[in-house]
Amino acid sequence: MVKRKFWLALLLLIGTLFMLSSSLVAAQEPIRGTTGSSVLNVRALPDRTSAQLTQFPPRTAFVVEGRNEAADWLLVTAPSLGLRGWIAIGFVTFEREVRVSQEIPVSSEEVTTTTMVVGANPADGAPPAVVYIPDNIDYPAVYMTNAVWRNVRTIWARGRQLGNDPWMYMKIGESNTAGTVYMCNFEWREYDLGSYTHLQGLVDGFSATGAFCRVNASAQNGFATVNVLDPQFAPTDICQPNESPLACEVRRSRASYAFIYIGLADSGILTTEEYNANLTMIVNYLSQNGVIPILGTWPTADLLNANNRPQLFNEEIRDVAHRLNVPLLDFRAALYNYDNHGTGPDGYHLSVRDPARSEFGGDELIYGRTYRELQSLQILYDIMTAVNN
Repeated sequence: MVKRKFWLALLLLIGTLFMLSSSLVAAQEPIRGTTGSSVLNVRALPDRTSAQLTQFPPRTAFVVEGRNEAADWLLVTAPSLGLRGWIAIGFVTFEREVRVSQEIPVSSEEVTTTTMVVGANPADGAPPAVVYIPDNIDYPAVYMTNAVWRNVRTIWARGRQLGNDPWMYMKIGESNTAGTVYMCNFEWREYDLGSYTHLQGLVDGFSATGAFCRVNASAQNGFATVNVLDPQFAPTDICQPNESPLACEVRRSRASYAFIYIGLADSGILTTEEYNANLTMIVNYLSQNGVIPILGTWPTADLLNANNRPQLFNEEIRDVAHRLNVPLLDFRAALYNYDNHGTGPDGYHLSVRDPARSEFGGDELIYGRTYRELQSLQILYDIMTAVNN
C-alpha cells in the first residue's frame, strides 16, 4: 500500500511539473496576430484621442509587446513594416487563444516618432538611418508606347462589340480611390480647369453618365488585389452570388476604361510574385471584357519605405504594364519631388489643399491628389481622341 501511494504521488508530481513546464513554454512564446480588413490607426498611447503615428495596412502581421490596464489596447510591432505602436484590440485576430490579462504584461509606454521605428535608440534623439532601395525617378510620368496604343485600340474595338459605354469608367482601388475621394468634385461642379480648357467637353460627358462619383464594387477602403478577386468581398446589395467585386463592377458599369490604383495592403500580405499574378489577372479580365486598364503606381512617404516594399511592389506594376501593353500613370515617379512625395501627413493618402474642390490653377504642381486627377482626365482625353480618329 505504501509503495502504491509513493508511485501515485510521484506520477502526480511528474504531471504537475509537466503542466508547469508546458505553461512556461507557452507563456514564453511570442503572441502574434493580424489586423483586420481595413487600414488601422497606430497611436502613441492607448487612447483614440492620442496622436496618430502611422497606419497599418489591412491584415498586417504583428507581435504583441504589451497592453494597457484595461486590456483594450495593444502595444505591438509589425516586423514587415519595421514599425510599432498602440492599436485597438477590437480590430485584431490572434494566432492562438490568448488570455490577454494573464499573458500580456501591462505597459504605459508613450511611443514617439523615434521609438515607433524598430531598432531606434531613444537616447540618440532620432531614428537610425533608414536604408532602402532608391526610387528610380527616370520613368516617364505616362507610359504609352506604340505597342500600348495598338493594344488600346484592340480593347476599345472589343468594348464596342460588347456594348460598353464610351462615356463610363470604373475604379479599382482602396481608400485613395473609394467613396468620394477621387474625381467626385467634377461631378459636383466643384472644380476649375485653369488653362486645361480642352478637358471641358470630357468633364461634361463623364458627368452626364455619373461616372465620376458612382459607387464602385471594386473600390473599397482597405482593398487589396485579393479582395478585388474574391466574391466574399462583393457588396451583396449590388452584386450577384459568387461574383467577385471585379466581375460585378464590369457587369454593372459596362465601362470602357478602368483606373487601377492598388497595392499598399497587398504589400503587407503577399509576395511580389503573388501581387504580380493578381494584377495580371485583373488586367487580363478587363481587357477580355473590352475595358481599357489604366494602371497607376502609388507613392508613399519615406517613413513607409523602410522595408523596401513600396519600391518593389511598384516595380511589379510597371512590369505588368510593360508586359501586357497597357497604359501606366507612374505617380510614384512623377510625384517624387513633391512635398512628402505627394502624400499627406499619414504618408500614403495623396495630399490635397481642399478635398471639396479640384483646382488646376497650380495645385496640380503641389498636391498629389490634384495631379492624379489632372492626369486621369488627360489620359482619358488622349485615348478618346486617338480611338475616334
